[in-house]
Formats: sequence, structure tokens, C-alpha cells
Amino acid sequence: MTEKITMENAEEWHVCGVVVQGRPEKLAQISEKLLEVPHTEIHGSDPVLGKLVVVMQSHNQRMLLENMENARNIDGVINVSLVYHQQDLAD
Repeated sequence: MTEKITMENAEEWHVCGVVVQGRPEKLAQISEKLLEVPHTEIHGSDPVLGKLVVVMQSHNQRMLLENMENARNIDGVINVSLVYHQQDLAD
């Protein structure tokens, strides 16, 4: 059995803050789809402007980039902007 990779046992861990802008009338559906992505949280929203403040995390930078690209492909999403990235390495 393969051990689940978590922040505590990963060799590296990436945290990204992104702003997701979408069509205001689709914001609920966009939020639902984003929350299906592992290690993804929504920390704020502006329903009038259609903006979400999202944190995405992963043990693998490539996987994180794929998750961001998948977010761009969610129906109703207009733009995904990277605001912050941090990489932590295991001691």
C-alpha cells in the first residue's frame, strides 16, 4: 500500500495563492469544482465581481500547475492569476 503524501511527510510542499475570476452567475458552480481539487481552499469571495481568493497546495510543482490549468478550464472561469507561491523543503 502506498502512503498518502501530506505536508508532514513530503520532501517538498508548494503553496499558491490565486485569484480566480469568473462569471458572477456561475460563481457557486466554480466554487464547487474548485473544492473538488485536493488541498484546495477558498478563503474569500466577491459575488458581485465574480472573484474568489483560493489557496492551492501540493507536494509536486507540476501537479500544482496542472490544478491551476484545470481551474482555468472550469466552465465560467475567465481568469486565474497567481498572486503568491512558496516552496518548503523537508529538513
